Amino acid sequence: MKKMWLIGLNTFRESMRKKTLYIILIFALIVIGASKLFSFLTAEEELKMIKDVSFSAIEFFGALIAIFGALAAISTEIERRTIYTLLTKPIRRSDFVIGKFFGVSLILLVNFVLTSLFFIGLLIFKKSMPDIEIFKTLILIFFELILIGGITLALGTFTTDAFNIICSFFLYIVGHLTSYGKEMVERAENVVVAGLADMLYTLVPNYENFNIRDKIVVGISVSWGYIGYTILYGILYICIALLIALYFFEKREI
Repeated sequence: MKKMWLIGLNTFRESMRKKTLYIILIFALIVIGASKLFSFLTAEEELKMIKDVSFSAIEFFGALIAIFGALAAISTEIERRTIYTLLTKPIRRSDFVIGKFFGVSLILLVNFVLTSLFFIGLLIFKKSMPDIEIFKTLILIFFELILIGGITLALGTFTTDAFNIICSFFLYIVGHLTSYGKEMVERAENVVVAGLADMLYTLVPNYENFNIRDKIVVGISVSWGYIGYTILYGILYICIALLIALYFFEKREI
């Protein structure tokens, strides 16, 4: 475990030196801050707009950091050839992969905390104290970001960077559309297409499960039971992604 944490901390430090992540974070803060420009709306509508824009910005820009952070976690070590030094030491490949996942998770945590605090500060500035529903939404967004990072890391163990970026963004988009796609296919009443849709719905992580902001913005409460179920759903997919990463990285010739 100590080796994993050391690798994770080193990954975190390396990522903090990259300007790309800072640029994405700055854009996220700008978008969240720009949401207060809707002052021409009524006070209630303005708060709804601030919440909607802020939740979307935290998720979208967090997803960018998850993808690019996880993408560089392994490829950077290979490009610099430092991976040869690491793996010749008494470090197992499983320690390396899990350590990288910890490092990516730390990056996401820092980004998530900064953007969330900025959002909460904006709400307080608008004299609207954040309630428990706000924190429920943020919790699910964080687990979604961790899942995106885990999947991108897993893909990085057996694909090229270019394919990884395309595939990660594809899964992100499709993962938010699977529920809608399944409903449309069911209406088509085609057995073959419905079967393929069910398989896709099962294999592709349903990121839309983590999206409760539409309900929270309009004042609909979400139960803790749903929050717990969705977190378990995310943890299951994260474990599957890490097992895939471990399998392919053990097989990979370096």
